[in-house]
Amino acid sequence: MKLINRIYHYCGAGLLAASSAMVALNSCTEKIDESNLYTFTGEMMTDHFVNNPDAFSSYLYILGKVHPSKRSESTMQELLSARGNYTCFAPTNEAIQSYLDSLVTIGQLESNQLEQISDSVAEAIVFNSIIENGDDEAYASTTFDATLGKTNMNNRYIDISFANDSNNNKLVYVNLNSRIVESDIEVENGYIHAIDKVLSPSNASVADLVINCENTRLFGELLTITGWDTKLQDYEDKQWAEDNEDIRGTEYSGRFKTKYPEKRYNGYTIFVETDSVFEANGITDVESLKAWLKENAYYNDDTSGNTEPSWGDDYTDEVNAINQFVSYHLLPEQLTFDKLVTFANEYGCDAATMKNRTPGQFFVNVWEYWETMGKYRRPVKVTGMRGQKRLNRVSIYNQTTYKERTSLMTENLGIQVLPSNKTYVNNARNGYYFPVDGILVWNRDVPFKVLNERMRYDITSLFPEFQTNNIRQNRDSKAGCGQDGWILPTGYLTNVVDMTKETEFVYLPNVNYSGGIGSWMNYQIDEFNINGQFDFTMKLPPVPYTGTYEIRYGINSNNNRGMAQVYIGTNPNNLPAIGIPLDLRESSGCAASATGWVSDASLGSEDAINENDKSMRNLGFMKGPKYIQLGGGNTGRDGTLCLRKVIYTGQLEAGKTYYIRFKSALAGKNFEFFYDYLEMVPKSVYAGDVAEDKW
Repeated sequence: MKLINRIYHYCGAGLLAASSAMVALNSCTEKIDESNLYTFTGEMMTDHFVNNPDAFSSYLYILGKVHPSKRSESTMQELLSARGNYTCFAPTNEAIQSYLDSLVTIGQLESNQLEQISDSVAEAIVFNSIIENGDDEAYASTTFDATLGKTNMNNRYIDISFANDSNNNKLVYVNLNSRIVESDIEVENGYIHAIDKVLSPSNASVADLVINCENTRLFGELLTITGWDTKLQDYEDKQWAEDNEDIRGTEYSGRFKTKYPEKRYNGYTIFVETDSVFEANGITDVESLKAWLKENAYYNDDTSGNTEPSWGDDYTDEVNAINQFVSYHLLPEQLTFDKLVTFANEYGCDAATMKNRTPGQFFVNVWEYWETMGKYRRPVKVTGMRGQKRLNRVSIYNQTTYKERTSLMTENLGIQVLPSNKTYVNNARNGYYFPVDGILVWNRDVPFKVLNERMRYDITSLFPEFQTNNIRQNRDSKAGCGQDGWILPTGYLTNVVDMTKETEFVYLPNVNYSGGIGSWMNYQIDEFNINGQFDFTMKLPPVPYTGTYEIRYGINSNNNRGMAQVYIGTNPNNLPAIGIPLDLRESSGCAASATGWVSDASLGSEDAINENDKSMRNLGFMKGPKYIQLGGGNTGRDGTLCLRKVIYTGQLEAGKTYYIRFKSALAGKNFEFFYDYLEMVPKSVYAGDVAEDKW
């Protein structure tokens, strides 16, 4: 489909509708401006439905009943007549009639007549079937991945799966059950894919999906007896929406045009051993699992503050070994399979070509560290490889290409995460669960082998709301109302425990996919640009074991930046100041003369490069990671403005919660605080027998 510059853009992001719930939605306009509709003869989506009544007359009728929001006078028919980029999984007439018949059978409708369809059912059919793609092209079948990157108008992700019929013809399914009977119907405002069953995603919680699945009976029982099933029920934070009614969804124009989130959803991800995986290890019930954990001394080590696990029958106690086993499988954010790790501009991937890259095409391994749930704050590492995601994998790398050295292989292959549970639905209202091919446990190898390394955290990965609400790397330059990014109000991010009203917490997802020596020298391309007389405090990620660590701050300096005093400690209300203020101005604190930076190219020899690295460290600075790929084939080490600053060195204890505070050290509100990534680095890495690598 040709690219079309939109004169008119209708804001449909963040819409939510469920068959049993009211629609509480946003809109940036009350009525579609018909002067902005196309006047050419090419088909829009609505035109195609009008011109093909034998296939889509029922769907067209329902589109005419549904409004994009409660505040909109227009209908979805009118919306799909306007310019834009939409992906529509349109159910055929037969599919809609079959769906209405099924609702009558289960007593949800009194009549199967199309004209008597209820508003809630009509809204669910429509909002589940449409993705508003913003400035990005609509999804053609050639771009389908396991899970489509944008949510539909019901705020649900759409899963794609493939099969072959008896004649070896390729079949494409949407959400497991709806087969695409005609794909890639190209219209001027997107793609239509005709399906043989109405999209009706499960409204069950992610815990309930596991509990009721035939091949995850034991893990479902574990969720129930530990009480985690009831803790994983939250979905929409309606209180937040009510408290922020005056600002949510509105635009804010500072230096960057941004938008407040419309909704605040809660979500979860569960890694699940199937019954067959348990059985392969001799585990058939709760007692045999407890015996297996006790025999291997799992959850009984000094990484839990020297607190021994309880082996009693009160499984709701978060010190209990069974409870600890379950909680290490739980993440407090909704992650689709492809977002278990985020690829962007890792080594080998030029940011300028990022937009056209095949999803999941890793040039080198990509990592994320997630904090699991429960009493003990424990990290789990996800390694993204070509075609695979693995948990707690230990690897040895070639220091030239940073690819795994296959001659040495790995000390630990890690546990493979599977994208789906075969024919069972794993896409819940409030999250996903993913089967794993081995038993995931916390043992001494995890903190002292897997996580005994430099742990680099993109700041967005520390905020569960970014994953669950599809904000992270949401690059629609006009998603919502033409914004460059997002502004996060007080109370939206649970891990930001304090923030003054003068703090403008702005997230910029880099809409142009740009990156180079002069700009956007960032890890994973995106960044926070925090403005105003800022002062905020947030949780730091947990350390895997007690020891001495460096905390490093990723820098992208320029003269719009300001200075920040850093505070770190365990009491968020009384944090001690650490060192002198961090000066992010290119002309002063981060000037080459102040940091000791000299390009590797001009230094020439490896000895000279290493000597310069030592000189910079003596000043508290490091060059940027070689792992970050910048435009023109340059890496993070090649940018004089792309640096790392050691902001803390000292003892950190496993099991304790530490906080970091950044407070503006300059008077006035016109200074920016750049916030991109942090590194948590144990002494064994930065002062070990082997020198730390440059990646």
